Amino acid sequence: MARWTIDQPTTRVLDGIVALRVRVIGGHVNILPTDDPATFEVADIKGEPVLVTHEAGILTITYEDLTGGGLLDRLKPVQLSGYKDVGRRSASVDLRVPRDCPVEVTTLSAPIVAAGLAGRVQLRTASGDVTLDELSGDVEVSTVSGDLAARGLQGGLSFNSVGGQAAVAGGRLSSFAAKTASGKVLADVELASSAKVRLGSISGGVALRVPAETSADVDLRSATGALESEFGLERKALRGRSRLGGAIGSGPDPAAISTTTVSGAVSLLRRAADAPAEIPRGEA
Repeated sequence: MARWTIDQPTTRVLDGIVALRVRVIGGHVNILPTDDPATFEVADIKGEPVLVTHEAGILTITYEDLTGGGLLDRLKPVQLSGYKDVGRRSASVDLRVPRDCPVEVTTLSAPIVAAGLAGRVQLRTASGDVTLDELSGDVEVSTVSGDLAARGLQGGLSFNSVGGQAAVAGGRLSSFAAKTASGKVLADVELASSAKVRLGSISGGVALRVPAETSADVDLRSATGALESEFGLERKALRGRSRLGGAIGSGPDPAAISTTTVSGAVSLLRRAADAPAEIPRGEA
């Protein structure tokens, strides 16, 4: 196993990287693909030195006190705040890894940027924002208050947050699941055949725009929030909530779209064939 304790700016080139794991506090984490050997650069180090290990093809970037007894696997972002001198810990971490390399990142406040990757991506942060660009594998994002901005995704997307907002534009999703308490979910995407879309919030609004030719079975529900659709859906009053539902389009293998809110507004919007994808507003 190769092991480095880094307390000053360092750049290294490594062969044989098959997975990436990062757990840091503040600073930032940027991840890009490369067809050359992987590289990592750690700079702007404040507080505790950063520990980097390379074992069995797994590149791990973390801190010495976040490695024992499987802690790296179990710790949640919000729990990082209990570690010594947490307010003084930060590092800028820039990585280039193989395009299909699985990636796991956890931060407390450091924003995360990932672009061009094709492997599975799992990102967790308390207050850091997450930016995704042109990813083609399955993506999981969990935040407490951090926002998600995503463009051109081609796989599946899962987003969970308390107060963070998800804003997704472009791309073609095979699945899309989002759950927030007060954060909004705003998306303008194409849906693959038989795609599953499940969006929910308590008070945050939901606005989903899909191409006009989309085929899907739709079920929009809210307890007290307004429901709006630019497609021809049937409105029903259920006990304790309202509902818009029905089938749109006539193509084979329709997608399934369902949304549930308590007080958040829900909008299902139609994108014209020649219109670019952009973050929708609706009534959300």
